[in-house]
Amino acid sequence: MSGSKVRKGICRGASLIALTALFPVQATLAQTADNGGQLEEIIVTGIRAQVQSAQAIKQNAEQLVDSVTAVDIGALPDRSVTEVLQRIPGITIGRTANGRDADRLSIEGSGVQIRGLSLVRGEFNGRDSFGANNGRALGFEDVPPELMAGVDVYKNPSADLIEGGLGGVVNLRTRTPFDAKGRILAGSVDYSYTDLRKEAKPSGSVLYSDRWESNKLGEFGVLVDLAYSELSTRADTFSVNAYRERVGADPNATNKPGNYIAGVAPGKTVYVPDGWGYRTLDFERERFGVAGVVQWRPDARWDITAQYLRSAAEQAALEHVVGLNTGSANGPAAGTSFTYDDRGYFIKGTIANQADGTGTTQDIDLLDARWNRRYSTTEDASLNIKFNPNDRWSFSGDVQYVKSKTKAIDFTLFDAMPGGTAVPASTLDLTGGLPKVTLSIADSYRNNPANYYYSAAMDNHQRNQADQWAERFDTEYTFDDDWLSSARFGVRHNKREAVTRDSNYNWGWISQNWTGAGLATLDKAGSKVPYYSYGDDDFMRGAIQLPGNFLVPDGRLAKDYVKGAAAIRSVQLEPDWGTGWRPFNGDYEAQTGGGGGVNRQSEETWAAYGLVRFSNQVKLFGEDKDVDGNIGLRYVHTETNGQGFSVVQSASSLNLGPGAAAQDLAFLNGARSSIDGGRTYDYFLPSLNVRVKLTDELQWRFAAGSSIVRPDLQQLQATANISADGGHLVNGTCQSGSGPGNVTNCVYQFKGSAGNPDLKPLRSNQFDTSLEWYFAPTGSLTGVVFYKDIYDFITNTLQTVKFTNNGVTRDVFATRPYNAGKGSIKGFELAYSQFYDFLPDPFSGLGLQANITHIESKGTRNAAVNPFDANQQANVQGSTNLPLEGMSKWAYNIQGLYEKGPLSLRLAWNWRERYLLTTTAANINIPAWADDYGQLDASVFFTINDHIKAGVEAANLSNSRTKVLVGFPGKLTMHNWVDADRRYTFVLRATY
Repeated sequence: MSGSKVRKGICRGASLIALTALFPVQATLAQTADNGGQLEEIIVTGIRAQVQSAQAIKQNAEQLVDSVTAVDIGALPDRSVTEVLQRIPGITIGRTANGRDADRLSIEGSGVQIRGLSLVRGEFNGRDSFGANNGRALGFEDVPPELMAGVDVYKNPSADLIEGGLGGVVNLRTRTPFDAKGRILAGSVDYSYTDLRKEAKPSGSVLYSDRWESNKLGEFGVLVDLAYSELSTRADTFSVNAYRERVGADPNATNKPGNYIAGVAPGKTVYVPDGWGYRTLDFERERFGVAGVVQWRPDARWDITAQYLRSAAEQAALEHVVGLNTGSANGPAAGTSFTYDDRGYFIKGTIANQADGTGTTQDIDLLDARWNRRYSTTEDASLNIKFNPNDRWSFSGDVQYVKSKTKAIDFTLFDAMPGGTAVPASTLDLTGGLPKVTLSIADSYRNNPANYYYSAAMDNHQRNQADQWAERFDTEYTFDDDWLSSARFGVRHNKREAVTRDSNYNWGWISQNWTGAGLATLDKAGSKVPYYSYGDDDFMRGAIQLPGNFLVPDGRLAKDYVKGAAAIRSVQLEPDWGTGWRPFNGDYEAQTGGGGGVNRQSEETWAAYGLVRFSNQVKLFGEDKDVDGNIGLRYVHTETNGQGFSVVQSASSLNLGPGAAAQDLAFLNGARSSIDGGRTYDYFLPSLNVRVKLTDELQWRFAAGSSIVRPDLQQLQATANISADGGHLVNGTCQSGSGPGNVTNCVYQFKGSAGNPDLKPLRSNQFDTSLEWYFAPTGSLTGVVFYKDIYDFITNTLQTVKFTNNGVTRDVFATRPYNAGKGSIKGFELAYSQFYDFLPDPFSGLGLQANITHIESKGTRNAAVNPFDANQQANVQGSTNLPLEGMSKWAYNIQGLYEKGPLSLRLAWNWRERYLLTTTAANINIPAWADDYGQLDASVFFTINDHIKAGVEAANLSNSRTKVLVGFPGKLTMHNWVDADRRYTFVLRATY
């Protein structure tokens, strides 16, 4: 199987620690003492054992590897796998639940980038794995960290690693019974409290492992590991809407420009936000995981392992929002003026919904309750058989089945407060560190349900599933040769099927303000539709004073979709409007446009590799130096197929006249037709890893290789939406637009949007070199310089594509994903780790870990997440001056450690520089940026006796504020200020 091989003869006994520290609570190290040459046993525990184990793996791996290990059972150093990964050099994580959704925070982090690239492959125990959300990436935030023995990150692969990670590969390792010497029973109980939500939730895990021998049948081992956790958190967000370009004009002019604003010199350009708002997001997360392993070793030649892993997670969020929209024609309230900064951007003023400086009112048109729930499971079952007939040969056969499902619902109910004299203009002050708002509405008016109306509803549903069978066979031959150590060969086959279903976002009206039907009078069905008073005095811990409570839809309606939809339909004043809201009927096949509908993808891959390991000595600087490494080649053959549909506009909707071509009329038949597509491709992926031991403590590495990553399933979707622009005939030539009498009698052009099942993978040639100094079992100083050339970046462009419908083929100007251009990424990583044992007691327990990463890129391009979204398409095409999404130029970690006697302490600071979240933020459709962010976490544990530990872990001790900006470089403005919980977890662990 793939993975690093721990070799013999590691200085200072580090390999022994790497093996023994993976499982038991205490790792032991035998060293020669000065007392007559006798062996002295040194007990290594807790944080020190974690550092020692991870360092040994990194030092002795064949490839460039960084690791985090859990020496204590169920004790990775953070509360989620995502948070664990952010401590590793070169890795950063996101802070929003979804890259395009700049308004909603992910408390535990989401999305993983390795060296700035989100193109990361995840695996369990060296086997490829994934989630059904897009059929590619593994959702690390959904994996219970309590099940993990460690996490390994491969940044430049060797030929025996499965292809598919352009940024790198993250391997999640679970435990096996043969890792331990005998029976182990371990458990933990946690209790997590969040200070903004003011709620506590439990977590727990239990592990049983044993092994025993039979004279006739050999040795058996069984392990069962269960983990369950809950978390409740809250995030408060204050938002300023996107700024709009406005120009001054002569107030006496007859025809003022559409973006006119009062109080500004004619011809001068300023920028003004068209509203502001705030929201509270209550988040619930529940995770359950089970790992089971059976091992059988009939004799020394055979090792048979059956593993099962199931990871399930449910995430749910209830959000309440108040939004004030002054509209794009806003301006200073009567008798007031705006204050601008040196760039001409609004920083203070009273905003009314009239641009001419006479307005006194505004609208409160966004009051909502939104419920979002996602449930996902991944099951991974495998059987591995190893056979070593003699000292020369070893064989390994492996079969794996992975099944993943995701079910999601998003349901939003909107109400609104009509404008008028009762809703005066609001004052917004952005001159300080936080916004200040003033909105004077009488309490009696705000708290009267008759002054509100239910305005709209919106729902979205997703049902995704993916499964994969994978089989592989590997063999290795060990040489008795001065240079050749061994040769390893293998083949792998896998077949993956994925189906994603999306209903699109289904928005529609419920009622209108002119109907006079306030919240209290909507009673058609004889039962009131509930509402809720929202406006917390402790918003952002009192840092921002809200203008008072408003009545918003009750979250109970949003949480229960069936009952909520029925209640809304029962009071809907015009349920049969063309734009009236109708609940989703469950027919995903009928959904068109926007990337919705059903996307069926199949992918079959055959791979073969050969890898030769070498080891010897070479003469360097006049001395013999140990050199080892591997060189290999991986061949990959892939066949893909996607099934979807095309939707073509009807000619009748264009009002085509008799001059239209008969074939154009036949093409525009309004039909919905099944289509499919795909491609076959082959890649040869060479790799080289070389290590030179300059001294017993200092080593140099060089790695080179090629890698690929396949396109996202949504980009491969075999779907097209085709329409036409009508024209009129002039001397037999079709001209754009309507002719006399508003008649269109020809087709000027066909246009559309589409996925592209013919996409190729992204490909990279990458190089790494490192210098690594391991001066103690827990002491190291390492530096890595890396460079990647990346080809076939996927972007979205408008090109002419031939489409056939109803037997007629036409050139269509279609926006779709394409492989276009190349780019490069380069940078460096520095990492330092040491325990200061030379200090006098009690300071000899102090330690420090630190790392820093710098990344630069050029020529690279972003791609639209949804190729059917016109806003995403436009922004991607016009964003050549934007960096890659998710790429911070600088990121660093500092961890202060202390371990002495029974006491273990950790204080960890993680920071990353501003980065581009998305080229097209949802709703506002402009680029969004996550600002510089740092967070302080800590833990303290006390060893009560040989079996029991107790402690406290804290996340976000610094009470760090997340900030989001929007706009293009040089024109960025603040959009969001977000405060989230501090999390305190009280932990009790026991091992017997």
